[in-house]
Amino acid sequence: MPFQSQSNGYIAYKVQSGLGSQATGGSARILRNAGGQGGRLTKATTQSNEVRRDGMMSRGRHGIQKTGGTYTSELSLGLADDILQAVMRGTWSSADMQVTQSDFTSITTGANTIVLDSGSPISLGFRVGDVIRLTNHASTGNNSRNLRVTALDATTITVAETLTVNATPDTACEITRTGRTLINPAAGSLVERYFTIEEADLDIDGSEVFTDAKWGTLKFAMQPNGIITLDTTWVGTGQFETVADSSAPFFTSPTEPTGVPLSVANATLRVNGEDIVDLTSFDVTLDIGVNAPETFGTAASPYSPDVFSGQMSVAINLTALRQDLQRVQDFADETVYSLQMLAVENEAEPKDFVSLYIGNFTLGGVDKSALNKAGGPRTQTISIPAALVGLDDHGSGFDPVMARFQVSNAS
Repeated sequence: MPFQSQSNGYIAYKVQSGLGSQATGGSARILRNAGGQGGRLTKATTQSNEVRRDGMMSRGRHGIQKTGGTYTSELSLGLADDILQAVMRGTWSSADMQVTQSDFTSITTGANTIVLDSGSPISLGFRVGDVIRLTNHASTGNNSRNLRVTALDATTITVAETLTVNATPDTACEITRTGRTLINPAAGSLVERYFTIEEADLDIDGSEVFTDAKWGTLKFAMQPNGIITLDTTWVGTGQFETVADSSAPFFTSPTEPTGVPLSVANATLRVNGEDIVDLTSFDVTLDIGVNAPETFGTAASPYSPDVFSGQMSVAINLTALRQDLQRVQDFADETVYSLQMLAVENEAEPKDFVSLYIGNFTLGGVDKSALNKAGGPRTQTISIPAALVGLDDHGSGFDPVMARFQVSNAS
C-alpha cells in the first residue's frame, strides 16, 4: 500500500446550483496551490461530567461537525474568477465594453486626457478605476496600452499614463474598457454561492469532499522579488465525505490553471493619485464574515443548516521607505485616499492584467521604524483598518462600491 506524497494532489472546486445540491462531474477548476492549511473537518468535544468513585473519567462524545479551509495561491489571470465573484457576491460583466465614432463623433488627446467631442464618457459607462485601451488612434503611441482612468467629467477621460498629445480630432478610433469588471452589487441583488471542494490525494487514490462551502476571504499580498499571492478561506456547513478507489478523484478531469503567475516586479500600485516606487510590503484583505452557526434538532444532520455572510470589510497594510511626512499629515487631516493595484503579465503591449480598485478610505496609522545605527533606510508602516474603508461616495463617474475588479480575460 503506497503512502501519500506531499505534492501529488490537487484542490478543485465547482459552484453548486444551490444549498444542498452537491456539484459533480466535469468543469471543476483546480486552484493553483502554494500552501495553506487546506480543508479540515472538525468536531466539538463534549466532556462527560459524571463523578466516578474509581477516580477515572467516562468517555465524552463528539459534538457539532464543522468544515472550513484556507489556501495560498499564486495569482494568475483567470485563476480564481469564480472565487472573486463569490466573495463579492456579484457577477462579472460582459467582456469588452467598446465605444466608437458613433458614440463620441471624435476625440483629441492631451498629455493625460482623452476629450470627447460629443457624448459623456460617464453616460457611456466608463468609471474611475477602469482600465481602458485606445485602438486605431492616429497617434500610434496611444494605441493598445493599458490606461488607468483616474477622473471623469462630462467630456473628458483623465488617465494616469502619459499620452501623445494630438489636437487634431480623430474620427476613426475606438475606446474599449478591456475584459470584464466585477463590483459589489446593489441592495437586494447579492448572490450567495455555494461550492463543492475536493482535495485529491492521487498516490492513495482518495479524496476529501466538502459540500455547501462558501468562500469568505480574499487576501492579496506582495513582497519584493516575489509572486503576488492570493489567500482564500471558506466555511462549510459541515457536510463532508471521503471517496476512494474508483470513486476518486471525485470531479471528472478538472481544468488546470494555465496563466503565468503574476510577479510583483510587473505590478503597479497607485495610492492617492501617485504610483508608488518605494514599497517593501503590501496586502489587502476583503472579508464577508462567513459563519456557520451551531444548531441541533435531528441526529441525522449534525451540521449547520446554512452558511451566512455579513457585510464586507476591507483592510489594507503598506510598508514603504520614509521619504517625507506627507502620510503622517494625511493621517492627521483624515485625507480621503484611493488605491489601485494593476498586475500585468510580462509581455508586449497590450498586457493582460488583473486590476483591483478601492476608492474611499482614510489612514488608520503611520508608524515609523526605530532609528538604528546599522545602514539602511527608515521605513513607515501604514495601516488602514476595516473601519476606515467604506463604499465610494464620490458621486458621478464612480461606482458606489467598496471594491471593483477588472480582468483582461473574456471568460
